[in-house]
This record gives sequence, structure tokens and C-alpha cells, in this order.
Amino acid sequence: MLAALLPGFRDVRSALVAGYMWFCAGWLLVGHYHPPPAGLLGKPALELLELFGTGGRLAAISVLCLLIGEVTGTLAQSVCFRLSVAYLRRLAPDDLVRRPGGPLSVFRPLSTRALVRVRDRIRLDYRRHQDSTTSDATPRGDDRHEVDRLTLETVHEVLFMSPRLIVAKPELYAEFSRIKGESEFRDALFLPLPVLAVAVCAELSVPAWAKAVLLVVTVVADGYLFVQSRQRFRQAHSLISHSIADGTVKSAALGDRD
Repeated sequence: MLAALLPGFRDVRSALVAGYMWFCAGWLLVGHYHPPPAGLLGKPALELLELFGTGGRLAAISVLCLLIGEVTGTLAQSVCFRLSVAYLRRLAPDDLVRRPGGPLSVFRPLSTRALVRVRDRIRLDYRRHQDSTTSDATPRGDDRHEVDRLTLETVHEVLFMSPRLIVAKPELYAEFSRIKGESEFRDALFLPLPVLAVAVCAELSVPAWAKAVLLVVTVVADGYLFVQSRQRFRQAHSLISHSIADGTVKSAALGDRD
């Protein structure tokens, strides 16, 4: 709701929240294990901080947190994206019928239904192409290997199609961006959340079992964030795949047959 009220908030939300989490975790851990000496800052630095005032210091901290969150969030998103690409690269024609297992399946970028619909669309276009390029006396039939090859090419292309939608399909891109932004938000929180929980536990004066419960709850919440992130990422790119299956978006693999 806030993202709808404040244009552009979604672009900085993930980095800012993650950056503040990293900052708070670092502050607590450094203060607990390596307290800085009293004279750490010299007189010029103290005068500069005094000149900034409370508002200026908060603004500077926010900018620092934004940079930290942007770097760590981009790193996490890049790793997940590369794993999704690796999953698609290992797909074989037989995997178009049944979903392959293994650890990389967590990072699959498309739903099974979207994959099946794309394949059905390519099969239909392939038949139409045959009808338009062959005579009535020529035997017709589905070349399964060719259909599977075009399907794999189209699926590989889905991860890189979003920039083309900005001009071609702005409404579709807006929905894609919204869903993908939810995925990026969860990716950004996935790493700093357990670190912050450890930092908080280090400062709490509670029994060990209470700290253990807090850490277990954090791990469960972190796992939930990760699962939700992968689901949102899959939902966003399945949206493009369904648009290809509906014929509203054209892939390069399908365009080659026109």
C-alpha cells in the first residue's frame, strides 16, 4: 500500500530496510565484542557531527544504509538469478514433461503450468508454419525435437525479456515489476535477518533457552522469506510465459519462424 502511495518507494524499500538491518546488527555486534575507545573520534570529527545535527546524522546514516543494502541485496539477487539461469540450462527435452528434481529446482523461474502452455503455443505455431509452407500433398506431423528445441529457447529467453516490455507492454511490465519487487524485498532481508537476530541475542540478558527459541523462530522466518521470494520470482516470470502462450508477447524463438 505504501509503495502505491509513494512513487518510487518500491525501488529503495528493499535496500533501505536491509541496510538498516545490517547497520543495527553491526552496531550491536561491534559494541558487544569490541567496544570502541572513548577517544575514537577526534575533535574535527566531533565538530562535524555537531554541525550536521540530529537530522543530518540520520540522513547520513540512511544514505550509508541504502548503499549497504543496495550492495548486499544486489549480490543476493544476482546469485539467485544465476542459479535460475543454471536451472534452465540443465533442462532437457524430457524435462518439459516432468519437472526435474535436485537442489536447483528451488530456483526454477517458471511454473509447470506456464512451461506446458508455452510448449503448447509453440506446437500450435509450428503446425501453422507447416500449413503455410508445405503443399497439401506433403505429409504433416509434429517434429517433437524441433518443438522442444524452440520451447527451450523461448524458456531461456523469458528471464531476459522484461526490458522489452517497458515499451511494448507497459501494463504487463508494471505488474511484472510489482511482483518481482516483492521477490527482491525478501531476497534483501534473507541475509541480514539471522545476523541481526544473533546480534540481538548477544545483547539480551535472558536465559539461554529463550535465545535459542528466538534463533529458531528467526531461522523459520528466514526460510519462509526465502520460499516466498522464490515463489514471487517464479510468479513474475510465469506471467511473461503466460503472455507468450496467449500470443500477446512474441519471443525471438517464435519470431524466427515467421
